[in-house]
Amino acid sequence: MAPLCASADLLPMQPRIVPGAEGTLILLRLPEGHLVGYRNACPHMGIELDWEAHRLLSRDGRWLKCTGHGALFRPEDGVCLAGPCKGDALTPVPLREVNGTVMADG
Repeated sequence: MAPLCASADLLPMQPRIVPGAEGTLILLRLPEGHLVGYRNACPHMGIELDWEAHRLLSRDGRWLKCTGHGALFRPEDGVCLAGPCKGDALTPVPLREVNGTVMADG
Protein backbone atom coordinates (compact mmCIF):
# COMPACT_ATOMS: atom_id res chain seq x y z
CA MET A 1 0.00 0.00 0.00
CA ALA A 2 1.34 3.40 -0.98
CA PRO A 3 0.35 6.58 0.91
CA LEU A 4 -1.27 9.18 -1.38
CA CYS A 5 -2.52 12.02 0.86
CA ALA A 6 -4.08 12.83 4.21
CA SER A 7 -7.75 11.82 4.52
CA ALA A 8 -8.56 15.34 5.72
CA ASP A 9 -7.30 16.74 2.40
CA LEU A 10 -10.18 15.10 0.51
CA LEU A 11 -13.31 17.17 0.86
CA PRO A 12 -16.59 16.03 -0.76
CA MET A 13 -16.63 16.56 -4.55
CA GLN A 14 -13.28 18.37 -4.57
CA PRO A 15 -10.98 16.11 -6.63
CA ARG A 16 -7.26 15.89 -6.09
CA ILE A 17 -4.57 14.77 -8.50
CA VAL A 18 -1.69 12.85 -6.90
CA PRO A 19 1.29 10.95 -8.26
CA GLY A 20 0.80 7.20 -8.57
CA ALA A 21 2.97 4.25 -9.52
CA GLU A 22 1.92 4.48 -13.19
CA GLY A 23 1.13 8.16 -13.71
CA THR A 24 -1.16 10.51 -11.87
CA LEU A 25 -4.32 9.49 -10.03
CA ILE A 26 -7.61 11.26 -9.41
CA LEU A 27 -8.90 10.97 -5.85
CA LEU A 28 -12.43 12.02 -4.97
CA ARG A 29 -14.57 11.84 -1.85
CA LEU A 30 -18.21 11.39 -2.80
CA PRO A 31 -20.92 13.38 -0.94
CA GLU A 32 -21.76 10.40 1.29
CA GLY A 33 -18.07 10.11 2.30
CA HIS A 34 -16.98 7.14 0.18
CA LEU A 35 -13.59 7.52 -1.56
CA VAL A 36 -12.99 6.66 -5.21
CA GLY A 37 -9.78 6.72 -7.19
CA TYR A 38 -9.08 6.53 -10.91
CA ARG A 39 -6.05 6.63 -13.17
CA ASN A 40 -5.90 10.13 -14.65
CA ALA A 41 -6.28 8.78 -18.19
CA CYS A 42 -9.25 9.21 -20.52
CA PRO A 43 -10.28 5.87 -22.07
CA HIS A 44 -10.67 7.61 -25.44
CA MET A 45 -7.01 8.43 -26.09
CA GLY A 46 -5.18 7.82 -22.82
CA ILE A 47 -4.53 11.52 -22.25
CA GLU A 48 -4.92 13.01 -18.77
CA LEU A 49 -8.41 14.28 -18.00
CA ASP A 50 -6.61 17.38 -16.78
CA TRP A 51 -3.48 18.35 -14.87
CA GLU A 52 -5.30 20.83 -12.61
CA ALA A 53 -7.73 19.31 -10.11
CA HIS A 54 -10.09 22.30 -10.03
CA ARG A 55 -10.87 21.75 -13.74
CA LEU A 56 -11.80 18.05 -13.36
CA LEU A 57 -15.47 18.72 -12.63
CA SER A 58 -18.20 19.83 -15.01
CA ARG A 59 -19.52 23.37 -14.55
CA ASP A 60 -22.37 22.10 -12.36
CA GLY A 61 -19.89 20.09 -10.23
CA ARG A 62 -21.75 16.85 -10.91
CA TRP A 63 -19.45 14.94 -13.31
CA LEU A 64 -15.76 14.30 -13.81
CA LYS A 65 -14.73 15.84 -17.11
CA CYS A 66 -12.01 15.30 -19.69
CA THR A 67 -10.97 18.76 -20.77
CA GLY A 68 -9.38 17.32 -23.93
CA HIS A 69 -12.59 16.00 -25.50
CA GLY A 70 -15.39 17.03 -23.14
CA ALA A 71 -16.24 13.48 -22.05
CA LEU A 72 -18.28 13.31 -18.83
CA PHE A 73 -17.82 10.53 -16.28
CA ARG A 74 -20.03 9.45 -13.39
CA PRO A 75 -17.97 10.02 -10.21
CA GLU A 76 -19.15 6.93 -8.35
CA ASP A 77 -18.02 4.38 -10.96
CA GLY A 78 -16.10 6.30 -13.65
CA VAL A 79 -18.48 5.31 -16.48
CA CYS A 80 -18.47 7.74 -19.41
CA LEU A 81 -21.96 9.13 -20.00
CA ALA A 82 -21.19 11.56 -22.83
CA GLY A 83 -18.38 12.10 -25.29
CA PRO A 84 -16.25 10.00 -27.64
CA CYS A 85 -15.77 7.18 -25.10
CA LYS A 86 -19.42 6.83 -24.05
CA GLY A 87 -19.94 3.50 -22.32
CA ASP A 88 -16.24 3.06 -21.47
CA ALA A 89 -14.95 3.82 -17.97
CA LEU A 90 -12.01 5.30 -16.15
CA THR A 91 -9.62 2.73 -14.67
CA PRO A 92 -10.40 2.39 -10.96
CA VAL A 93 -7.69 2.48 -8.30
CA PRO A 94 -8.63 0.70 -5.06
CA LEU A 95 -8.20 2.98 -2.05
CA ARG A 96 -8.16 2.48 1.69
CA GLU A 97 -8.05 4.94 4.58
CA VAL A 98 -5.60 3.96 7.32
CA ASN A 99 -4.96 6.15 10.35
CA GLY A 100 -5.97 9.35 8.57
CA THR A 101 -4.06 8.57 5.38
CA VAL A 102 -5.44 7.60 1.97
CA MET A 103 -3.54 4.63 0.60
CA ALA A 104 -3.51 2.91 -2.79
CA ASP A 105 -4.59 -0.64 -2.00
CA GLY A 106 -2.43 -2.88 -4.15
